Parts: sequence; structure tokens; C-alpha cells
Amino acid sequence: MNNYQKACLKIENYRRNNLGNSCCCAFGPTGPTGATGEAGLGSISIGTTSTGAAGTNATVTNTGTAQDAILNFTIPRGATGATGPTGPTGATGATGATGATGPTGATGPTGATGPTGPTGATGPQGEAGITGAQGEAGVAGPTGPTGPTGATGPQGEAGAAGADAETPTISIGTVTTGDPGTQAAASITGTAPNYILNLTIPQGPTGQNV
Repeated sequence: MNNYQKACLKIENYRRNNLGNSCCCAFGPTGPTGATGEAGLGSISIGTTSTGAAGTNATVTNTGTAQDAILNFTIPRGATGATGPTGPTGATGATGATGATGPTGATGPTGATGPTGPTGATGPQGEAGITGAQGEAGVAGPTGPTGPTGATGPQGEAGAAGADAETPTISIGTVTTGDPGTQAAASITGTAPNYILNLTIPQGPTGQNV
């Protein structure tokens, strides 16, 4: 229908509704009114755009109305590309600050004993202890064997005839205590026929303190 036909149709509808008569237009009588068409879109706006998993299909959903649409897009992520070559090593960064000292660890096992050190210098001599009580005299040892007979001395001159010789006598003279561990000794003094026997008896060993 061109613009002329549209204008003629408007005039015809006005005459029918307001004047009660009609006119005949060049294109003939007016036909029946057609069905109301769908309302056109009022607006379209973009809602969200999401990244889907690689290999999935792209999707578009309308979260608005048929007239005022809000389109949400889901676009799949592209497949992972091949690993590129390793780039050059960057410069070494500055040394960071020293961290706090950590807690002290547990004590380790005892190590092996080291070699013995050299002997130290001898200390000063201590004071003499108290002398213990004198021990009892030891038992007299057995009599030693008789010594060999001495050589015969030279013969003296013949003396004048005298009286018969007297029988000799032996008496005990001094008895001396010798040092512990020494030998017993005996000596004879005096003149014939009276002899004096002097004895030296060693002291017994010192007894233990009690």
C-alpha cells in the first residue's frame, strides 16, 4: 500500500465514524482490518559477558523482556597455546631483610669423650698427719747359723806358769730398739773372763690408726 492509498483509507475511516457516509476511493471499498502485529523491540542492551570453558559453545540469553531485551553472552575460552621458549634470566633482585631468629632447636646427643689431657703440675705437699700409736714389738727372729771357725792365730810366747784359767761369764748389757725393718744385732764388750752382751732389737712396723 503506497502513501496515497494510506491517506485515502484514513479519510474513508473518518467519514464512516463521524459523517455516516463514505466515499469511493480509486482503489475500491475498504477491506476488513487485519490482526494486530507483534510489538516491535523497544531497546536492546548488553548484560553480562562471561568466559566459558575451552571447547564449549558460545551462548546468548535474554534476561530482559521481549520488547526490552538484556542480552548475556558466554564466550568460551580459547584452547591453551603451545609453551613458548624460555625467556632470558632476569637480573638478581636486591637481598631482602633478614628474618627473625627462629626458636632454639633441641640439644643434640653427647659427643665422644676426647683424649686425656696432660698431667698437671704436682700440688704442694700437705701437712703431716698425726703419728699413729706405736705397734707391738715383733717376735725375735730365729738364731742365725754358726759362722765358720776363724784361722788359728800365731802362737804366743810361753808365759810363766800361772794359776788355772777361770771359767768365763756372760751378762746382758744394753738392749736398744732399732728402726723398723733393720736387722737385729748383738755385740760383746767387757774383758775376760767377764763378758757383757749388748742387744739391738728392731722396732715392729707402725700400726694403723683406729
